[in-house]
Amino acid sequence: MTIHELLNAALTPVLANTWAVALPPAPVWPAAVFDVDSAPEEAWCMGGGYSRHDVNLLVMARTIEDLDALLPLDGSGPFRDALEGLEAYQYEEDAGDGDYEDDPDIYARYLTVRLRTPRY
Repeated sequence: MTIHELLNAALTPVLANTWAVALPPAPVWPAAVFDVDSAPEEAWCMGGGYSRHDVNLLVMARTIEDLDALLPLDGSGPFRDALEGLEAYQYEEDAGDGDYEDDPDIYARYLTVRLRTPRY
């Protein structure tokens, strides 16, 4: 299973309108999008054999109440629970307010976490 497949399987039960890399044109709200920066972890765990994945999740909604239900300002909530439930989960790197530049009336928050998976 690829890292994108793993994340899709974990995040779409939270919000079916979750996308990898980019939102579709004319998105429906609320929506979430994630991207992943991956690199080999050669020095971790005595010789490596792992890949590090920095996952950036952006959750967007028309109302602050919808946004609070999905991703509260402290980074808790169902999206974090879904990511923490992954065996590959390591830790949260950052969370906070974000923006959706295409529409300033849309509220947004981000959550960045680190995952580690074995390389095969």
